[in-house]
Amino acid sequence: MFAYKLDDEKLHSRGYIIFSFICAVFGGFMCGLYSMYFATGTYGLSMLATYFKNPLILLLNLAPPMIFSAIFYLLCNRAVWSYVITNAIIIIPSLINYFKMSFRNDCFIAEDMTLVVESKKMLETYKLFIDKRIWIYLALLAVGCLCLGFLARGRFRRKAPRLISAGAVFIASLFMIPLYTSDKIYENKTQNNSLINQWSETQIYISKGFIYPFLHSVKNAFHPAPTGYSEKDAADILAKYEDEIIPDNKKINIVCVMLEAYSDFSRFKELTFTEDIYEKYHELEEMGYSGTLITDIFAGDTRISEREFLTGMPYARLDNFVKTSNSHVWYLKNNGYVTEGSHPCYAWFYNRQNINKNLGFDNYYFSENYYKPLTGGDITWDARLFPEMLSIYKSRDKSKPYFSYSITYQGHGPYESGNAYFETPYVVSDHVSEADRNIMNNYLNTQKSTTEELYKFANEMLATKEPLVLVFFGDHKPWMGNAGIVYNSYGINIDTSTEEGFINYYSTRYLILANEAAKRISGNDFKGEGEPLSVSFLMNKVFELCGYKGSAYMQFLADIIKDEPIIHRTDSLTDGKKQLYDYVSYYYRKNYAY
Repeated sequence: MFAYKLDDEKLHSRGYIIFSFICAVFGGFMCGLYSMYFATGTYGLSMLATYFKNPLILLLNLAPPMIFSAIFYLLCNRAVWSYVITNAIIIIPSLINYFKMSFRNDCFIAEDMTLVVESKKMLETYKLFIDKRIWIYLALLAVGCLCLGFLARGRFRRKAPRLISAGAVFIASLFMIPLYTSDKIYENKTQNNSLINQWSETQIYISKGFIYPFLHSVKNAFHPAPTGYSEKDAADILAKYEDEIIPDNKKINIVCVMLEAYSDFSRFKELTFTEDIYEKYHELEEMGYSGTLITDIFAGDTRISEREFLTGMPYARLDNFVKTSNSHVWYLKNNGYVTEGSHPCYAWFYNRQNINKNLGFDNYYFSENYYKPLTGGDITWDARLFPEMLSIYKSRDKSKPYFSYSITYQGHGPYESGNAYFETPYVVSDHVSEADRNIMNNYLNTQKSTTEELYKFANEMLATKEPLVLVFFGDHKPWMGNAGIVYNSYGINIDTSTEEGFINYYSTRYLILANEAAKRISGNDFKGEGEPLSVSFLMNKVFELCGYKGSAYMQFLADIIKDEPIIHRTDSLTDGKKQLYDYVSYYYRKNYAY
């Protein structure tokens, strides 16, 4: 390639080979650098500059293309070919990430490589473009090829030395794998939050370049089957059940609201309340069917409770949902339901803007596309949120059954320790520090407001004529200082090695209400104290009260729940019903049904 006459002795001289090798590796460096520039998305050069402030980010992004260049130079015996191949390996996925970010604000992760059909559909939906950034890269690629083709033509005479050297470089590079798989390095030592929101997974990904976070995602791309799993056996078990078709005259509107960090603290005997801030919530419990909900999370990671509820899958089977995935939402949609919901926060939070579509939602209202213009701010608090949810419900297409799932934001921690947002403490706090008192009572201040808005919303919704079931539940216990210090200050046991501590740590409440029309259709009064349940089994309880059998998978879950109504992330899934649940949920996760 690009041949011109050169003295044969010089071509094979040690000095010229070393020079060509260095040029090849420098070509890999430039390739990696441009990959990092593509990774910056809309942040551009300002984000690129931040990469240079963290040597680890530079190393972990630039090392792979430089190693590739070295290995391919030794294998091909041509610097220019090492440059071309390295660019193909590095820049093609970098461009995929660039376009995916442009079209969907969603990063390209290793698991996406399994989505051949979905990728083809995305290309049909979106129009690719060549912008200034791509034109500059193509120009630099051409210049690099010309320079290496003419100037870096040193090559080995014998095959053995270069193949041995290539093998040595490859083996040496394997020692870098722990750097890419380490969560400690990813989460702490490569933090680069100066330009981003640290709660956005997409923005965190951008803040670390592309090559490094992509390689870090490889370990999460594979979801190995449970030990002893047989696909045929799991399929045969699920085949014993058949999706129920819900008759038109039995279809009930279902509106679900997951309440951020909402928990009935009046159940803690250690707390002495100065006023009953949960009075209205207790009135709602008297009106409906309620029980203890056991979550898999504490003080954060809301998406776990959210996706367990929507899919009926255990913690062990949740993943990135990068493709269309089975869920209770799809089942209802398949039965003619309109499926939508809302969250008065950012669409990128937990990548809901993309994942919710994969879980079957027709539409979802976020801060960016609905709430922000109404409030003049980014977050909508419950006093405005609940009336808007009521308005959305009343303005729906009443010719179709309706399923809605929404998430509140009010009550999200942390809760300030230095300022008091209450006139009088809600609990007696004489024996705790001022900081602990503020955290506790600032949290309870949010709960008081949420309870009042929840009560008004529930009663107005239940007054509507169309059959309606309401579902409310808390996603997790609230954060109360690092290591649960505030719980400890008030004498609340959160030692999960004890039964009391486990329940205190992981439990919230669920509440299911129905209006008169829904009670008539279902034949249930929706009253009483229900059994404790895992979040992944809550939708089964809703369907049971509505008089539905549900999907084949839900019917399978119903048989599991009879013996194991609580299956927790800390449980072993290697015995009896738990193992069966793990096998079938794994199969269900891998085989889309709708």
